[in-house]
Amino acid sequence: MSHQDVELSLINELVELKVQYQPHCVVEFSVKASPALVKKAHQEAIKSVAKDTTLPGFRKGKAPDAIIVKNFSSAVDKAWQQKIAEQAFRESEKLAQIPVLNSDTKVGFTMVRHSLEDGAEMSFHFETEPKTPDVDLEALSLKKEPYQEVSQDAIDETLRKIRLFFATWEPVVNRPVQSGDFIVVDLDALEESGPVRVFTEARLEVSEATMAQWMRDIVIGMESEETREGISEPDATASAEDKERFQPKKVRVFVQFIEEPVLPVVDDDFARTVGADSASILMDRLRTLLQKQEDKTQRDKYRDELTHLLLEKYSFDIPQSLLHKEVQHRVGRFVKNPQFKKLTEEERKEELENIKKQAEEALRLFYLCKKVAIDHNLVISASDLEAPVETPLDAMFADRELSNPNKTEEQKNLLMSRMLLEKAQDFLIDKLLG
Repeated sequence: MSHQDVELSLINELVELKVQYQPHCVVEFSVKASPALVKKAHQEAIKSVAKDTTLPGFRKGKAPDAIIVKNFSSAVDKAWQQKIAEQAFRESEKLAQIPVLNSDTKVGFTMVRHSLEDGAEMSFHFETEPKTPDVDLEALSLKKEPYQEVSQDAIDETLRKIRLFFATWEPVVNRPVQSGDFIVVDLDALEESGPVRVFTEARLEVSEATMAQWMRDIVIGMESEETREGISEPDATASAEDKERFQPKKVRVFVQFIEEPVLPVVDDDFARTVGADSASILMDRLRTLLQKQEDKTQRDKYRDELTHLLLEKYSFDIPQSLLHKEVQHRVGRFVKNPQFKKLTEEERKEELENIKKQAEEALRLFYLCKKVAIDHNLVISASDLEAPVETPLDAMFADRELSNPNKTEEQKNLLMSRMLLEKAQDFLIDKLLG
């Protein structure tokens, strides 16, 4: 059946209705209104004009209907058509059970004819919700990956970072920077218009895990209070996409000084500093928190795979007003990115096309997951939107959106959407993985 085919023909005592579904979730109502509806609308139109009308010999709003019609025929006809439209649309919407998309949706209206004897014919068009398909679990499959337990190395490295946060620092003198050092540096990007400060007095660890290769090449061998220039480049291990996007820059590095940390001993006193009752409890909590983090990483991989499957399997129309709004929001963020100004016109056009595609996919995914949530009674409660932070250790692992105690209404709505999306995805993942 094409988008232009009549999908519904309905009738009651007031209206005869034909419904057409058009592309992009637009619905057209072709309506014949009964003489009874049209006559009632005519009386209401006369009253609405009369209440604001004063004629010689009559109190305001009390002139006879015939005189109102005779003297204000244009105003009466305009109000009449509006009353017919309001009543006919209300009856048609109730009969078809097809709601407008949202409170901001505009309903287009065209009057074909109207008379007291023969009733009226008119058409309406408006956006409605997408016709979201059912998600068929039999048509989807996910490969179950081995469970990943957090490693002792990961626990030790996290503990080291926590200790670094509480460390005291001592200067290193009489030798240059070497791998494993911590340095305090200033970094400038040397633009054609002049140097642009990237950061000031930043403490950096000179290691493969925490510093890009180009930066290590510059700073290793430098002395305190020395300046060097170099070129930023993508690491050899970077993805092809990252390498393509990377914009090499001439930079200037100033090493203020070299220093080394004096780490606190991991004892019960230190454990209490970060919110654990003892050193052993600290280690247990670290393992639990890191395992939760590892589980989330694996779950996110499943979500990404499921998203790909859903978008590949289910293609359906999205209301253009929603798509336009989502694209505008994403474009607004894009043009604020400093990288935007450095792109060529062709690159900007390509990026905008990508944004449109991503916006359309995001909306389709939202509607699919919303339908799954409705079909399976998945809900998000107010308590799901809160994750209070009580200790420094909690803060280190907290979801910033959840733990923010001062969320705006917009932030709450966005968080609600995100969590509903994840809950629906997780429901499907659990079903698929058994």
